[in-house]
Amino acid sequence: ILMGIYLFSLFGISDLVFDLRRSRSRSLLFMVVFLGVHSALAHYLFSRVLGTEKPFLLEGGVAGQRLLGQVFQPSTFGVFLLLSIYLFLKNRSFLSMFSFLVAVTFHSVYLLSATVLTLGYLWVIFRKKRNLKSPALFATMALLLVAPVTAYTFFVFKPTSMELIRQSNEILVNYRIPSHAIVSQWLDWSVAVQVMIVVAALVVVRKHRLFPILGILVLGATLLTVVQVVIKSNTLALVFPWRLSVVIVPISTSILLAFSIIKILDAWKADPAKVEHWTRVPCMVLLAGLIFVGAARFQIELARKNEDPAKPLMAFVSTHKAENETFLVPLKMEDFRLTTGAPIFVDFKSIPYRDSDVLEWYRKYHQASLFYQNADCTLLPVFQEQGITHVVLPAEFPVNCTGIRELYRDSAYGLYLIEN
Repeated sequence: ILMGIYLFSLFGISDLVFDLRRSRSRSLLFMVVFLGVHSALAHYLFSRVLGTEKPFLLEGGVAGQRLLGQVFQPSTFGVFLLLSIYLFLKNRSFLSMFSFLVAVTFHSVYLLSATVLTLGYLWVIFRKKRNLKSPALFATMALLLVAPVTAYTFFVFKPTSMELIRQSNEILVNYRIPSHAIVSQWLDWSVAVQVMIVVAALVVVRKHRLFPILGILVLGATLLTVVQVVIKSNTLALVFPWRLSVVIVPISTSILLAFSIIKILDAWKADPAKVEHWTRVPCMVLLAGLIFVGAARFQIELARKNEDPAKPLMAFVSTHKAENETFLVPLKMEDFRLTTGAPIFVDFKSIPYRDSDVLEWYRKYHQASLFYQNADCTLLPVFQEQGITHVVLPAEFPVNCTGIRELYRDSAYGLYLIEN
């Protein structure tokens, strides 16, 4: 459903700018090329040519952030920001507000994106109505809609103390997610390419109502990013002002695709019926090829997942787990909890965001790291005091700890019960 909203919104925005529905050849070519850019084939080629971390160059934002990915997560609901823009351009103002409300409800990090987006809407409304009443009414309604989410986010994540929030922000920015939160970590040549795409799209839509909305999104992201770099605020870094790029880049790419298709078809001096005839078959062949490659890629990923050496262990735990059991697992074993349904002590992937919880996560992570890195058996009683009943050890781990009993072992991992 969310992928459908993503496609519907970007096609709709491009159609409003270039009238794609005027001919079947326009619509068909756009859809096929658009799907091609987002296909497994394109991701594979980009990763092979540009590097393993660049498969989403034309559709993702900066700092490794994007709307659509390989897993379902709350950030995927950012597609409703795209839907909001489309609805606003269609003069469905209330529905556009409701749409970005869905995005911020499922992922409160989009509150900043929704705020900057609303500023773009307000400017368009002001230019159209030439008075302050209409934009003021729109702003009031938008504020009332997001007020419950804003209040909930504040009260749940409000600082316990200034010192705790400073420490937790330091851990998140510099230890847990530096690739997302530190500009120098993600600012590279690929960002320059995306900037050129965005600038080109702004030039193309400079006479359309989309221009001020897209322009204010770009301006807001740029200014806030510069401010964060200058003042080095960890708090602002964790708001991710550059996350606006997950909306800006897909829109810009879609605009340039539609613009290119229109120019090519307009330059093709042939009868429209003949153009449609000569484009239909190649498009269908290409679409079938994309579907085939996508299905093959899915099977490869599934086979790779099935080859996970931890899978037999997780199957055993899933079958034999009982209530009131908690497992200490290797810190990169990210699928254990979801696959087995058993609680774990800590891992690297799953992190909290309330300041006191972040510090507790860091304490647990550091403790578990010492155990696995140093084979420190003296920590087992400490873990047991914290409710740990079982420990998973890699096969190469020197199993010479006392007070544990082997329950399962294969060539990759062993499962042990911590005995009193």
